[in-house]
Amino acid sequence: MTEEEQNLLNNLKVNLKQFFKEFDNVENEKKVLENNLLDLKKEIELLKKEKSELGKKNEQLRLATHILSGVDENREAKQKINKLVREIDKCIALLNK
Repeated sequence: MTEEEQNLLNNLKVNLKQFFKEFDNVENEKKVLENNLLDLKKEIELLKKEKSELGKKNEQLRLATHILSGVDENREAKQKINKLVREIDKCIALLNK
């Protein structure tokens, strides 16, 4: 093997080593990013649940405000109360199954 071929072979070896190092780095970074993505998805789900709960609480507070305000919107308040009672009845029925 000539000296030029030997140099080419050595250069190829060096380039391959560098390539595999970079490949390993990219693989590691990919794993970190996948873990971050999973964490963010979990956080999104928690935030969606929290938003839903806060929306329900907000509706309850609005209902209580209507009831306590003494405004002539009692019919609307009664309808909302009836809706809540029906939802509670459904939940109880499901629990009794």
